[in-house]
Amino acid sequence: MKTSISRYRASGTHFFLSCMVGLCLLMMCWYMWYPTPMLRAIGGYEIFFLIVGIDVVLGPALTLVVFKPGKKWLVLDLAVIAIVQVSAFLYGVSTLLEARPAYIAALGKEFQVVQASEITDGSLAKGKTTLPIWGPKLVGTKEPTDPADISNVNAMLSFGGNKGHLTQLHIPYADMKDEILKNAEDFTILEKNNEDKKADIQSWLKSNDCDEKNCKYQPIKIRASIFPAVLDAKTAAYKGIMPLALKM
Repeated sequence: MKTSISRYRASGTHFFLSCMVGLCLLMMCWYMWYPTPMLRAIGGYEIFFLIVGIDVVLGPALTLVVFKPGKKWLVLDLAVIAIVQVSAFLYGVSTLLEARPAYIAALGKEFQVVQASEITDGSLAKGKTTLPIWGPKLVGTKEPTDPADISNVNAMLSFGGNKGHLTQLHIPYADMKDEILKNAEDFTILEKNNEDKKADIQSWLKSNDCDEKNCKYQPIKIRASIFPAVLDAKTAAYKGIMPLALKM
């Protein structure tokens, strides 16, 4: 393959394109699949940085090593690098998708993030639904009445799960408004228990058009971490998760 491009320019171009792909993936994780602070709490950063290490660092580095103008098998070498890079990228993305948050489930006194990998095909079939792909879906939950569902919920509880893991128990979030507001806490309580982070709490509330009067919170469990889920004090509208691991 005859070309006038130097190996440094080829590697630099490869690096730039890889950076653009990595940036797009990060934006999708932050703003769609893993809204803050889910990426950190679930452990998605480790997978993301592994993808970046292979795509943004290793790929361009290999191009720098093998690229030589006029080299007989240059096209084959670059094709092998591209195949390895794309394969690693697709594997990483599929892992991120498998572990992505699928539901933000209101349980009455708390919320829980349910990952796609924690939902069984049987539950999806019984709930007559499919997993959301464009970000976690906010749902309410009802108490099980079917003996099989009761047994499944009890089994889930022993492993840290709850009603939100069974899609047949999902109901519209708005149907739980009264129960959610009844069990929501004032931010004055949270600030009292976290005096050292009071400024961070107030800063987040201010930046999200909230204050101690018009917003309340419930704890939300994301794997082993617990954060405040911020709610409108009158409508129970979900406003987001405060990315601070606090004492509840």
